[in-house]
Amino acid sequence: MKKVKIRKFNFLKFFKFLLFLAILVLIVIYFLNVPIKNIVISGTKHLTDEEIMEVAKLDTYPSYLKTLNNKIENKIKSLSLVKSVKVSKKWNYKVKIKIKEYKVLFNLRSTGEYVLDNGKTLMDVSYLDNVPVLINYVPDEILDKMTDRFSRLKDSIIIKVSEIEYAPTNYDTERFLLYMSDGNIVYITLNKIEELNNYTKIKKQLGTNKGILYLDSGNYFEIKE
Repeated sequence: MKKVKIRKFNFLKFFKFLLFLAILVLIVIYFLNVPIKNIVISGTKHLTDEEIMEVAKLDTYPSYLKTLNNKIENKIKSLSLVKSVKVSKKWNYKVKIKIKEYKVLFNLRSTGEYVLDNGKTLMDVSYLDNVPVLINYVPDEILDKMTDRFSRLKDSIIIKVSEIEYAPTNYDTERFLLYMSDGNIVYITLNKIEELNNYTKIKKQLGTNKGILYLDSGNYFEIKE
């Protein structure tokens, strides 16, 4: 009859295993709860970093690993001015957020609405500045075309326009008068609106002279007396 050898329970080995397991769990918990240490936001013109971080729930610098990129993106996309957003993480606990905003074209004085380059409007947006104001009524058909054509202007040009006045003639129903922030006045027709992108170069040629620039027809400058 064979003898059955009974192995003694090795408490020391079991304790070492539990200790290793506990240390492993603590390490995992630690890294799961390491907060985001740096947030870099780029591409914004109107939105503030504080507003973006608040909407994305990043203002408390939450866990780096638990905070998922797509969730951050979806929260930021809820902002009406956000056209697209890309979130990426770096291994030094940094989060990079690249945003592309819709272009803010002008403000409608009659309603207080801000018109975006996608045709949508925003109301009661206190943080928007350097936005041209459309001061009078424009027929809907002309306004739609105006929105499309103004969307082709550079941001650096749009902020130079202070006020916009619809100024049609019997010969041109798409003529506008632009009051520039530098004191000049520009007449423009919608089909030639992209010529306004050269305004900075034109202004250099004019020197310190102030007056009326006719870009609707003839392309000439009339100096103010």
